[in-house]
Order: sequence, then structure tokens, then C-alpha cells
Amino acid sequence: MDLELLFATASLFAITLAASFIFYRRIKQAQTEYEDAKDIVKTITLTFSRQLKRLVGKIDYAGERAAEAQLTSKDALRMSEQASKIAMEGLKNAKDLSVRLDEADKEIDAVKIEVQRLAKGVKPPAIKDEAVGPISIQEGAILDKLNDTEIEVLTIIDEVGEASVPEIRNRIKKTREHTARLLKKLYEKGFIDRNTGGMPYRYHIRKEIKDIVQQNRKKLEIAA
Repeated sequence: MDLELLFATASLFAITLAASFIFYRRIKQAQTEYEDAKDIVKTITLTFSRQLKRLVGKIDYAGERAAEAQLTSKDALRMSEQASKIAMEGLKNAKDLSVRLDEADKEIDAVKIEVQRLAKGVKPPAIKDEAVGPISIQEGAILDKLNDTEIEVLTIIDEVGEASVPEIRNRIKKTREHTARLLKKLYEKGFIDRNTGGMPYRYHIRKEIKDIVQQNRKKLEIAA
């Protein structure tokens, strides 16, 4: 009986020892696997942290760039508004200057009339101012001496009877100064006369060449 008990005890001890060894190995394996998993998790965590840090850096950089772009946009908008304001002021000043120039021209013409009146001692009558030195009809094709624009001006004046510098300027699409010089040239050459009884002066065709201008206009109409 004692031997059986001893054998049973030895067997139980052997089984317990074997089980403990097996359990120890499994615990050791589990510990190893845990350490490996821990290293993997740590590596993943570090990698994710680096990527997250880079992403945050890019977001911060993009935010800074966006803020700079917004400031630049505001500056550009402010400069555009200032440029627009300056342009509007310049346009207004140009219009004011143009009005002042026209007024100055009228004042100068009025002074000229007053000077002429004082020089003559009498008030100039509202009559047509005849140019000095009428054109001789015997000179032949007198219109050949004129350019196309000058002939066009003569034709316009003949159509309307009388015309001022602004009226002729609107028809020939030239500047006021160019139109005034052109009419002065035609007046000095004796093609047209002017009425100085009002402002602005009004110009009309001299009767000596009126028929010539009308004949030339008819020729142009037929040729057209």
C-alpha cells in the first residue's frame, strides 16, 4: 500500500513538474510575444507621431501662407481703391481744366473784341467780317490748292450756311485746336469770311467761290 501511495505521489509530482515546465514555457513565449508586440506598437506610435508632426507643420505653414495671401489681397484691394480714386480725381481735374480752357478762350476772344472796339473808338457792328484780299476767280482751279480736309470743311460750311469751330469739329472729328487753325488758314487765304458779332465766331463761304464749292460737291456726289 505504501508503494502504491509513493508511486502515485511520484507520478503526481512528475505530472505537476511537467505541467509547470510547459506552463513556464508558454508564459515565457507569451512574454516574448508581448515584448515583440510592444516594440511593434512603439514603432508604429513613433512613426505615426512623426507623420502627425509633419502634417501639423504643413497645416501651420499653409495657414501662414493663407494669412500672408489674405494680407496681400487686402493691400492690393486698398491700392486698387486708391488708384481708382486718384484716376477719378484726375478725370475730374481734366474736365475742370477743359472747362477752364474753354472759358479762357472765350475771355481771350472777348478781350480781343474789346481791344478792337477801344482801338477804333466805336462798338463793332454785328456784321460779317470780310477777309482781306479776295481770291481771284481767274486763278483757275483754286480748290486744287486745298487738301481733302479743307475741301470737306468748305463743303460743310456751304451745306449749313454758317458754322462755328465746335460745329465743324464735330463733323470732321478733329481736335478743337486743329479745327481752329484750319479755319484760320482758310480765312486768311480768302476762302471764307467770319461773323464777329457773337461768340463763338461763325464762318461762311465767300460769295466769290460759293459756286465753285457747290460745283465741286456735285462732282463728288456724281463720282460717288
